[in-house]
Amino acid sequence: MLFLVLSAVNIVRSNENGSLASSASFFFSVFTLCFFIGLIAIIAGTGGGVLFTSLFLGFTSVHPDIIRATGLLAAIAGTRIGARTYLRSIANIRIALLLGLPYTLFAVLGAFFGLYLTKHFGTFGIALIKLLLGFIVVGIGMAYIFVKRSEYPSITAVDSFTQKLGLEVPYFEQSIGKVVNYKLRHAWVAILLCCGVGFISGTFGLGAGWAIGPIINLIMSAPLKVATTTSAVIISIGDTAAIFPYFMSGSIIPIFAVPAVTGLMVGARVGSSVAVRIKARYIRYILVLILIFAGVRLIWVGLWMMV
Repeated sequence: MLFLVLSAVNIVRSNENGSLASSASFFFSVFTLCFFIGLIAIIAGTGGGVLFTSLFLGFTSVHPDIIRATGLLAAIAGTRIGARTYLRSIANIRIALLLGLPYTLFAVLGAFFGLYLTKHFGTFGIALIKLLLGFIVVGIGMAYIFVKRSEYPSITAVDSFTQKLGLEVPYFEQSIGKVVNYKLRHAWVAILLCCGVGFISGTFGLGAGWAIGPIINLIMSAPLKVATTTSAVIISIGDTAAIFPYFMSGSIIPIFAVPAVTGLMVGARVGSSVAVRIKARYIRYILVLILIFAGVRLIWVGLWMMV
């Protein structure tokens, strides 16, 4: 993977006129790298956006606006495939509507903020984005080490605010052959966290597969399947809105976006078929190492650009 990243760097730098469309090898290298990113991401149980954005921002000279826009496109492509199916089965539409609104609003604000930084602050703005993203990516990597999700969380007390919202929607669990009833809590905390996650997602083009699911599962105490499927619905709505500021700014370049998104989707499809034969915890260790390595690289590059 590192070889492919470095190959993409050399290809980009070799284009004297700065046009990505002049190199077929760039197209192929981006597709291949994104295939492996999608493969690892789906097996490790995370979104491909966080890996894609951190690696390409840390190891290539592609403009940050293009990378972040493509990262959001990748997040949309990965979640919209299953969002429609999830809405008909396990996903909780009440939670999706409750958390989707603040996530969408702040994702759009984050997109405008990220574009403002690169447009008005030039090199310093790009350096700041890479530096902050580096700390965020390292934090995500550490979270995958220490945070353990719960398949069926049990709670004894429900706060009055969450209870009044009436968010619980039972679902039929095929693996055990019965309807699962569950209670939720801390809805107000989840709303606040989704505001922050949305802003981070829009600003850095990460998507939110790394955060929304854990928020619903660990903070609101929803069953793991409800959390992951509802997360896909929320991300498909929020990131679709957040992509428009990047689209209007001309940051979506087809010769880069097409192989990247296609590679991620093909990698995710292949990964989903082989995941049952691979121990996911080993892939998660690889994911953590990549995230921490990419995060440290981003911090180093950001600090070097500021000097």
